Amino acid sequence: MDLIQAAKNLGFSDAAIMNTKDLVFKPEYRKFCEENQCGNYNLNPACPPESGTVEEMMAQALKYEKTLVLQTIQTPEIEYKKAKHSHNQLTEQLAEQMKATGMTDLLIMSAGPYKHHSCMSAYCVDAQEMADAVGMICWGHDGKIRYFSQILFHENSCME
Repeated sequence: MDLIQAAKNLGFSDAAIMNTKDLVFKPEYRKFCEENQCGNYNLNPACPPESGTVEEMMAQALKYEKTLVLQTIQTPEIEYKKAKHSHNQLTEQLAEQMKATGMTDLLIMSAGPYKHHSCMSAYCVDAQEMADAVGMICWGHDGKIRYFSQILFHENSCME
């Protein structure tokens, strides 16, 4: 399965594959969860503290060798909660396609808490560093909003 093409066919603006070990984890980002900036802290099981400590979540992520980085780009006219929800739905749809090809051991990091998936912030992944690593723009000066999610998988489970 060509994961990048499958992502673009589904509606993602961009997609790339990187080594999971190259993700940059910044434990100090957990404070954004603790400050309850998204309103889900201690309410959603996919969110801290129930989702695990930074160290536990990082260890869980690093069990996977590869990371499929997914991006959608939206204009500010689209209500951000709807745009984020749509992005997360696409991520889940792509994961289902991957599972249908036999890639059953996946870890989704969503763009904000979504169902039972923790967001990249809960994992303390630095989105800017991730975007730079795969040649994507995280924060642009073009008035557009970029959402990111990831699907982590095992290297031997697919052909890139």
